[in-house]
Amino acid sequence: MKLIFRKSFWITWALMLLSTGTYTYSESHLPSSSSKSNLNTYTQQLTLFTEINGFHLVVPTEYYGARLSRKTSNTKIPVTPSEKIMGKGIFDIHRMTRFLLSNNKQIDNTFAHQLAQIYFEEAQSEGVNPDVAFTQMCLETGFLRFDGTVAREQHNYCGLGVTGNGEKGHYFNSPREGVRAHIQHLKAYASTEKLNTELVDERFRFVKRGSATEISELTGKWATDKQYDKKIRNLLDRLSQTN
Repeated sequence: MKLIFRKSFWITWALMLLSTGTYTYSESHLPSSSSKSNLNTYTQQLTLFTEINGFHLVVPTEYYGARLSRKTSNTKIPVTPSEKIMGKGIFDIHRMTRFLLSNNKQIDNTFAHQLAQIYFEEAQSEGVNPDVAFTQMCLETGFLRFDGTVAREQHNYCGLGVTGNGEKGHYFNSPREGVRAHIQHLKAYASTEKLNTELVDERFRFVKRGSATEISELTGKWATDKQYDKKIRNLLDRLSQTN
């Protein structure tokens, strides 16, 4: 057991070595294993009794006992993102940006960061979980490749108005307006609260409010794909593993 002593201990010990007499000590008990405290170190009280030139001295000296060893692991602690549509989320703009760029290296870095920031801001303004909204966008647009029905210039990041038969869906004037429509549509499904931003989602009124509070409930409502929620969940897991 490795002991770490204070300076005062060594001074006292040196004085005793230069004197004559007998020395005894007593110490407090170690913390029991059932103690509620989760301490990495513990402190004991060392009390020395000595007789120097006829004088009886009681010298209490603190010393630190062995540190409770705990192996540190390099294993990453898994982060579990929430599947609830309403909420704060746990990932920041920088992680979202890296996730987007790592899956589509053709995207302009500045735009990737700006879009992640817009998603974060718009989601926050409506109380929507930005993690869910952002990963849903990645799914719907193929990480902004737009290799489906919707064109890049539509700024439609979630397939609003795409009903099949070649219908391309809604157009929005800017990335922020397109993101806002997406966030509002998610809130329409997940909450009965009123919007905090000006309505831009033309399909907001068609949604049964509060009918899908988690991503599992989007399947069959947002999209007919039976694997829709699993695909978003998979992207959430991949986002959590992004460095």
